[in-house]
Amino acid sequence: MLELESIVSAALAEFAGCNDPAALENSKARYLGKSGRLSELLKSLGKLSPAERPAAGARINAAKESLETALVRRREELADQRLARQLAAEALDISLPGRGLGVGALHPITRTLERIEALFHSLGFSVADGPEIE
Repeated sequence: MLELESIVSAALAEFAGCNDPAALENSKARYLGKSGRLSELLKSLGKLSPAERPAAGARINAAKESLETALVRRREELADQRLARQLAAEALDISLPGRGLGVGALHPITRTLERIEALFHSLGFSVADGPEIE
């Protein structure tokens, strides 16, 4: 079972060396997939004597569970790193000035009245304001 220990240590080292989720999934397929190295060991259990099979199967399953927990832990670490990078990129500097309010504009009817008054002023008339008639 030295081969099992070397597979587990190689898988753990490869999981730790993965820096993105795609590489981690490729490593998972290499060790835990259908044609992965641990699956090959499980398939080779048939070659062992009936007395050795339960102990070897238990060791292989324990190794598989430890690799799966290491894989989940590494996925969480990568997700945390990605979130930290995203938050750092979206950091908000509160010392920057805020957005200014829109200046606004006069109502179109008010602008039209002012233009008409300007036209009459240019013709020499004056405008008298008074109470509105109802």
